[in-house]
Amino acid sequence: MKIYILCPTKRVTGGVELAHQLCCALNTLTEIEAKMWYTDIDDTRLETLVVNEKAPVEYALYHTECISDYSVVDKTENIVVIPEGLTGYIDLVDKARIVLWWMSVDNYISSTNEANLDTIKNKVVLHLYQSYYSKDYVEKKITGARGIFLSDYINDEHGKFILPTEFRRNMALYNPWKGYSEIKPLIDKTKWIEWVPLIGMEREKMILVMQMAKIYVDFGNHPGKDRIPREAAVNGCCVITNKKGSAAFSEDVPIPEDYKFTEPNDMLDEIEALLRDICDNFDVHKKDFDNYRKTIKSEKEKFNNDVLRFVEFMDRF
Repeated sequence: MKIYILCPTKRVTGGVELAHQLCCALNTLTEIEAKMWYTDIDDTRLETLVVNEKAPVEYALYHTECISDYSVVDKTENIVVIPEGLTGYIDLVDKARIVLWWMSVDNYISSTNEANLDTIKNKVVLHLYQSYYSKDYVEKKITGARGIFLSDYINDEHGKFILPTEFRRNMALYNPWKGYSEIKPLIDKTKWIEWVPLIGMEREKMILVMQMAKIYVDFGNHPGKDRIPREAAVNGCCVITNKKGSAAFSEDVPIPEDYKFTEPNDMLDEIEALLRDICDNFDVHKKDFDNYRKTIKSEKEKFNNDVLRFVEFMDRF
């Protein structure tokens, strides 16, 4: 048995990093050979079905290898792991067993309008759930779906230290690519706080900025168990979210309900009051996230255990 993990080439995203983490874990923890299957999703010619190139430099630490020829993939003894955003590739696999990894629910819906659910039901032998949100979605949409958890973990560079309160500024962070229209009214209302968009930053700079801030706010969609809220939390920030997607599930975003808002734009006064209180009493609020940080720091061990369980399951299947 060999495992091939489908992944878009030349991408640096949370999902792509997760794919490399799985490949690394399989090769490190088991006797199974695992390789990346890079493909060019911007060029649908047959020639770009398989792209033979090195991993992005950001993921070189995972020491993965990739295939150069599709002919090695589609064999009955093999497993192909396909992310939910590339379900169009399911029809290309005839013999190998297909495992569908639900890193994001919303990305699947937006890219397919759920048009290939029947294909998924008929050809996928196992679903991997990155979040309780994805588990809930699959179980509602695909009767009798067989699935197990395979979540993820954030990069080890995050949370190596936490800058003391006295060195932090009254600064709130946000992701401008995600839910900007939802957070803009709050930004406009709270000019007294320094708002910093997390954009165009290498990992080292993002860590430094998170260490300088007190708050991370995310009112966008939460298509899976998002990385940036976790990265902000382990770097010492308090996290405020809405209740969209995975944020509605306490298992995925286990922060106190006082920091979650169903309709943020209808509660701007309450949110501003919370921002002020966090800035004025940061040490008190920071303790509210101790359990969240503890959970995040245990995710790598859980991920490794999930990988072993996945292999054990496929060995029996």
